[in-house]
Amino acid sequence: MKPRTAILAVLCLVSSWYYALSLTSIGGIGLKVGAANDYFQLWNTGAAILHHEDPYGLAVAERDQLFSYGASAKSLGIANDRRLAYPVQATFPLLLLSLFDFRTADRIALCLFAAMVVLSIGWLRRRWDSTAVLYVILAFASYPVIIALQMRQPTLLFFGLIVGSFALLRSGRPIPAAILAALAAGKPQIALPVLLPMFIWTLAKWNERKRFAIAFAAAVLTLTSISLVVVPGWIQRWLSCLRGYSQYVHPSIADSTFGHKAGLAVSISLVLGLSAALWINRKRDLLFLAAVSAAVFSLIIQAEIYNATMLIIPAVWVADNIERVKDAGAVSQLALAVVRVSFVEFWLANALGSVLLHTTLIGKLIAFKLCTAAAFPVLGSLVAMMLVQLFFPGGRLAANLGTSARGVALT
Repeated sequence: MKPRTAILAVLCLVSSWYYALSLTSIGGIGLKVGAANDYFQLWNTGAAILHHEDPYGLAVAERDQLFSYGASAKSLGIANDRRLAYPVQATFPLLLLSLFDFRTADRIALCLFAAMVVLSIGWLRRRWDSTAVLYVILAFASYPVIIALQMRQPTLLFFGLIVGSFALLRSGRPIPAAILAALAAGKPQIALPVLLPMFIWTLAKWNERKRFAIAFAAAVLTLTSISLVVVPGWIQRWLSCLRGYSQYVHPSIADSTFGHKAGLAVSISLVLGLSAALWINRKRDLLFLAAVSAAVFSLIIQAEIYNATMLIIPAVWVADNIERVKDAGAVSQLALAVVRVSFVEFWLANALGSVLLHTTLIGKLIAFKLCTAAAFPVLGSLVAMMLVQLFFPGGRLAANLGTSARGVALT
């Protein structure tokens, strides 16, 4: 890593955190100032399970409301009543932390979530070097990761678990990979984008790789059985909470673009098309398939800013394969240029936002929008890049365009 690159990366890190901390010091929710602590819900639920309370009950939700809002959701007119939207087994990875007081557990969770981001970079790249250090700095300079850390958002935990499972599968250890994948399935929208190419890869050589699928099914069945023993009949209550959750969570990009019904149809079509494309390309590198899947699923899962953490996977693949992309033809080079511009805009927006926060009212309004708006060009450019690499590898598109142009010229 060149000194100039390191200096620029650190400047991005500092400006992004200053921007994020400035935003949270100004904003708030309910009677509380700052970002909501989403880990409290898992800690509170874990404590309820350990004390044989109903984790989906009103008493547990009211404790969460009081902690998050400073008062009940009803008294403040807030639609989100903080009912648990996770299945019971989602509490298992951190269940023992509920034995500690929340302040101690929260600090441990913060360190664990940050460690998951660091480890994910190494697990995806399968090596640690100065480039990995650069990627880690840039990841921590990204607003989706920053806000996820500020909120103690469990997305980082489940992202780390599924990437860890992915790394174990690539290294030839299907049984521990399956166990981690089953734990990661506690947040399905984070696990599925990586699980899908893992299952496609398994099906491609079923006789050799079936242990992963069988072990995963066994692990999921075991976790579900344990959860039903610990909290009998929780599934129906969880599904009821999910219906309420869907009313206040940000809809997916597909839903917000096409409306709910049409968006659902588009989402199903994207999943089916992605599955077919992954199967056709099943002999290609597994990380590439995961990068394609993560990019496409970002259009389908809830458009919460912290869910953009999934884009670390395609971002790492593109950064590690720049030379290959350059050699793939003019269209790939154009897609790479767009990706580079979008990332420059992404980090410059944080610096600009930190300045605008201390200007006029209009400047502050723009600054509040920048934190999320700046992520959309990154998402769009990575989706375009991965689709170009998926359907036109090795410069076939450029070759086809060149052949067509020559044919037109001859006629």
